[in-house]
Amino acid sequence: MMKVWFLILIMTPLFLKVDRAFAQNDQGTVLKKVVIDPGHGGRDPGAKGAKTNEKDIVLDVALRVGKMINEKYPEVEVIYTRKTDVFIELNKRGEIANKAHANLFISIHANSVKPGNKCPSGTETFVMGYSNLAANMEVAKRENSVILIEDDYSTRYENFDPNRAESYIIFQLMQNSHLNQSLDFAAEIQTQLKESKRVDRGIKQAPFLVLWQTAMPSILVELGFICHPEEEKFMSSAAGKDKLAASIFQAFSSYKSKFEDRSSFRPGEQATNQQQPKTGVTPLKTSPAEPQKSETSKTGTPKVEFCVQILSSSKPLDTNSNTFKKHKGVERLKLSNSQYKYILGRTSSYAAAQETLKKVKSDFKDAFIVSIVDGKIAPVAEGLKIINP
Repeated sequence: MMKVWFLILIMTPLFLKVDRAFAQNDQGTVLKKVVIDPGHGGRDPGAKGAKTNEKDIVLDVALRVGKMINEKYPEVEVIYTRKTDVFIELNKRGEIANKAHANLFISIHANSVKPGNKCPSGTETFVMGYSNLAANMEVAKRENSVILIEDDYSTRYENFDPNRAESYIIFQLMQNSHLNQSLDFAAEIQTQLKESKRVDRGIKQAPFLVLWQTAMPSILVELGFICHPEEEKFMSSAAGKDKLAASIFQAFSSYKSKFEDRSSFRPGEQATNQQQPKTGVTPLKTSPAEPQKSETSKTGTPKVEFCVQILSSSKPLDTNSNTFKKHKGVERLKLSNSQYKYILGRTSSYAAAQETLKKVKSDFKDAFIVSIVDGKIAPVAEGLKIINP
């Protein structure tokens, strides 16, 4: 136990440095900068396939993603942690994003398993978090072990040992202020990859050092398993790289739209009844400083509901107005940041929420499924699997 507390104490300066970075990052309402991080590089090949290395696949895909963003959104600055086959330390990858005051961090990797184990297939996207799920921890340990080939890694990472379970206790103390946005983007990525016929292994949380040190919404996407012959063949082909890059780009486009709140109500866009709202108000607190009492099921677990978010606005709208006249039962949720979200069709069934989404899409093209857990609202992409979120 003494060793555990000593570890927490020596890692506290690094933790506080990252926490201050979160507080200093002012993202505003426009997505101006994105950092794309091709994993590994140089003397670090990453996971090895029969014919290819992870570092080469992910660099090629990353450059394709950046090119697509540049062509479609010239106003967005694309920053790479590396553009060639060079080795970049994990802590420097986060520093690049933080110093640029980026709005989004995308780390691209290829998965694998220990030699001798059966190799699965599929894509999965990780957000920062501490997980007790053994499979998630194994992926994190493998990616974090890169620091062992860095010069003077023990000093740089405050004696953090990626292969020792007690080193990860510090992650349990961390509150990620960008978790909801990271989950939102992760959901977009998994949805797009699934639509391109990749096996969907869902969204997961794991303690990745590269995500821990970034002060903005951040994800780490595993494009597939390089140890799987068919997936290695797909990921190393030009057509496969194009499809993977296009999926990430489409996810970026969708996330950018939501980030900039293009679905928000703006005066003059619709001729609606602007009198003060009378019904449909459901207060919803999302601030960590104002926790709500969890609503639990009979089993004692938090109650999870699904619904469809159809609109958001900075001013309250009457749920009986012409804006919503085609749809009954619209609720207005007031968030702690003075924003209002309008939802429809609360249900415990995800399938039922999907049916509701289909019905409202013609009137609200930017509608999407959300979940309400512990009094907090979070986006859930259509068809998404969330594993140990």
